[in-house]
Amino acid sequence: MKKILIIFGSQTDEKVYKDIARRLKELNADYDLRISSAHKTPKDVDKTLENDYGVIIAGAGLAAHLPGVCAAKVLKPIIGVPCEGNYHGLDSLLSIAQMPPGIPVLAVGVNQARIAAENASKMLKRYENVTIIGDQNEAALQKAVATLKKFNILHKFSEKHNPNSINLEFAYFNEPVEKKNELVIYCPLISPKDDTPLAALNFLKHTSHGLWVGLNNGVNAAIAAVEIMNVDNTYEELLLQYRRDMGNKVLEANKGMKND
Repeated sequence: MKKILIIFGSQTDEKVYKDIARRLKELNADYDLRISSAHKTPKDVDKTLENDYGVIIAGAGLAAHLPGVCAAKVLKPIIGVPCEGNYHGLDSLLSIAQMPPGIPVLAVGVNQARIAAENASKMLKRYENVTIIGDQNEAALQKAVATLKKFNILHKFSEKHNPNSINLEFAYFNEPVEKKNELVIYCPLISPKDDTPLAALNFLKHTSHGLWVGLNNGVNAAIAAVEIMNVDNTYEELLLQYRRDMGNKVLEANKGMKND
């Protein structure tokens, strides 16, 4: 079974990463622990990520770029742990969760060490399919389904969570989200009229448990599921091609650009 990497940007977050390590020991999960900064030691981050870890738990505070940097460089699931600093960690939580479509980080709540460890341990299990819970008319859910189809991932719709499946739940902010024992990726849903700065406080409240992608980001929920299923590198080539296609679209925008 592959190792889990715990990588944090600063020793000031020692309490959080030691709690993660302690819980992984209790779960008999093998791990490496490293302090490395996306800003101050980028080459060391790159070198660390050359190892083929099954899951990466990355934590940081303030701008909290480390989880996103890791996600851009590997094709395995990244659990992002926001550490409390300013704004009670809200800035870090949003930085970690609000990743662009196609490059997911699965955010836990602020300082939620045990949740990160327990879900990382669950991810080392082999999963064969995805269970989708939510309103099938929602655009975010439809994007998730379309993304899973690109990878030929078996999926089914259900009202119940499956302990032998990766569960994608599309959750509204105005509804309570009960804590689950299964592996669940939550995609928060919000309408354009309700998308205000105050909604960020609701997001902070909901992340007291579970793994979360950004607002309405069904694509990242699906890609995160594929990355979890890639624990044994089964989907490596398909994910590499997916990343290449996204990168080419970005580079395509430079054609015809002229400096004024």
